[in-house]
Amino acid sequence: MKFLVFVLSLISFSVSSSSVLVIESYHSEYDWDKSYIQGLESSLSSDVELATFQMDTKRIPENEYEKMADEAYQYYQKVRPSIVVLGDDNALRYMYPKLYDEPISIVFLGVNSNPRSLLNKYQGAASVTGVLEQPLFVKTMADIGSMIADDKRKIRIMFDSGITSQIAIDYMKTQTQSISNNLNIEIELLALETLEQWHHSVENSAREEVSAIVVGLYHTIVDKQGSSVLADEVLRWTNQHSTVPLFGFWDFSIGGGKAAGGVVLFGELQGQQAGELVMRILGGELASMIPIQIGRKGRAVYHPAEMKRWGLTPPIHWNPM
Repeated sequence: MKFLVFVLSLISFSVSSSSVLVIESYHSEYDWDKSYIQGLESSLSSDVELATFQMDTKRIPENEYEKMADEAYQYYQKVRPSIVVLGDDNALRYMYPKLYDEPISIVFLGVNSNPRSLLNKYQGAASVTGVLEQPLFVKTMADIGSMIADDKRKIRIMFDSGITSQIAIDYMKTQTQSISNNLNIEIELLALETLEQWHHSVENSAREEVSAIVVGLYHTIVDKQGSSVLADEVLRWTNQHSTVPLFGFWDFSIGGGKAAGGVVLFGELQGQQAGELVMRILGGELASMIPIQIGRKGRAVYHPAEMKRWGLTPPIHWNPM
């Protein structure tokens, strides 16, 4: 299926000293993007003019990312904002080398990788700060560990093979030994490319003595023809066919017909935090003098019906969804 190459959304075409361009790594139908845009808008004053460009990198082939970045840069030149918000890793990776010497402020959000090497490599007129996003790995494992039997301590964590997933997996690998020692949990990290691989991993989990699955990211899964599979279909199928409890790291994967719960990240909170940084910059602060921040703590969220399905009792500190 051929997707639209890009989508532009411009709320106001006039440019002022309070104009902000959001360059999204993904697309407007993606729940994470919807959520952080909502959070960003809630933090901005009414006189801030907001435009967006969607790079659509969850649905286009990786060899088209650079072309999309070129189009995003052309759009930036048209809009000429005072601040650019770069949403997620692909926007930072592909757009910062094009923007680093522009006389603007840059605020990134949803970034899993360490941005320091990129920022040190490209030093110019742009002033930069932002918000890091790190899956709440240890906290989620601790919650799951409190709910599963002592003799069943193997947890399968499933990701797609996208860039953000690779970064998240590398981050988690640094903590698996500590989790194994302290929580007596065996962690299996999978990066899967095809729907066939995803189905196999879910359907064989019980016979491979997996006691729970954590659904990471699943948005770049492709079918046998190499076409992108709708993320909602991947999650819905997983819910219907899994024979072990499902958990997640992001709020969009939790709910009825989805994963049962987890200590999750919320895109809205990332957007709010980035919006607050934008307002500080518009108030006169220099972006580069504002320290890069860790995203605010997520929340333990569990869906009562899905937890009941698996016969599990949520931890004491949980929030209903």
